[in-house]
Amino acid sequence: MNDRTAPRSQRPSQPPLFEAPPPLPTLLVVGIVTIGLAFVLGAIAVVKLDGASLRPRVTVAIALTVAVATGGAAMVAVARLFRRLKRQLSALVSQAERLSRGAIGEEDAAEVTGMQVVASSFRRVEARMTQLTEARSHVVATEHDLDRARRLYRAILPLSSTASHGSVRIAGHCTPAAEAGGDWWAYRKLSDDRVLIVVGDATGHGVYSAMIGCAARGAVETLVLLGEEHLTPREVLSAIHSAIRIPGSDAVGMTCFAALIDSKKGTLEYGNAGHIFPFLASMDDKRVITNVSSLTGPSQSLGDDDAEVAIHEATHQLGAGDILVAFTDGVVDRGDGSGRVFGPRRLQIALTGAIVDRENGLVAVRDRVVQRIEEFGGGAPLDDDVTLVLCMYDPPPGAAAT
Repeated sequence: MNDRTAPRSQRPSQPPLFEAPPPLPTLLVVGIVTIGLAFVLGAIAVVKLDGASLRPRVTVAIALTVAVATGGAAMVAVARLFRRLKRQLSALVSQAERLSRGAIGEEDAAEVTGMQVVASSFRRVEARMTQLTEARSHVVATEHDLDRARRLYRAILPLSSTASHGSVRIAGHCTPAAEAGGDWWAYRKLSDDRVLIVVGDATGHGVYSAMIGCAARGAVETLVLLGEEHLTPREVLSAIHSAIRIPGSDAVGMTCFAALIDSKKGTLEYGNAGHIFPFLASMDDKRVITNVSSLTGPSQSLGDDDAEVAIHEATHQLGAGDILVAFTDGVVDRGDGSGRVFGPRRLQIALTGAIVDRENGLVAVRDRVVQRIEEFGGGAPLDDDVTLVLCMYDPPPGAAAT
């Protein structure tokens, strides 16, 4: 019969885990001996103080007695504490050995079961903490990717929202609805005082749409670098269509408008692929916008599986002060949170009556329209990217093409 199977009354006695303090007689004896020693030392001190008065001798004796008694009590307390710690450590070691041998009884088993429950709880907490740490790592990685996508998206937009080339002034604005958007616009200054303007809108918004926008912008840059002398809007739109068209994959749609403005001749040559046709604003001799009309014609969006895409092409003669107003559907579809949208009519009203001075007039018109759009939205979240690009033909007085 081993310790584990023997009845509790027959098991070898185990030292208690915590012991009571030493009995009172022991402390009493120690205290008496300490006090006696103190009085002896005090008497010796009194005898050695020759020639001194009685009061100083008594005072010194009492002080020595108290000091020795206090020191003795402290030594006794320290010794007692060390003994108790030694016994408790021995008990813990003994209990650990019994548990390792399996020599436990019912009460011990209950204690061990409780410890196992606690240990299991700690393991669950540890596992949950590990999951949270891993989840946090994924969130950090996702935030890093979104930050890179945001920086990449900003890189495809013009470094400056304003520019001028010859007699052409440009002012643009783009606000994505998410970290990155599907809207993009670009301008390139070409030879012979020509300017290329491209405005695109990929389906949806977000990182995926931004990637499509990057591919389209890359196609434009590549085409310009290959040779811009005989560049046409159709060639630009066809290059974009080839760059974003991926047969057999999810359909990727993009509407796009491309225009070439000759600032010497005042001609506007444009091509449209499924994009909202821009407005053309004209002003009177006081440089106040008085008329806003729309360029019209049929067209088809880019990125379809069809190898060929229908592109509407046209040429328009610009007058001095005429402004090409290109925009994406996020402008006219801007909602106010109650079901109403900004619409093309409000855009025309926002443009009409604006004063366009020669110094900073085009920027003021852009800011005026953007402010009207934001006021209409009333702080409601954007449902789509908002892009607005204004291009004005503004030759010196008397130099306008005829």
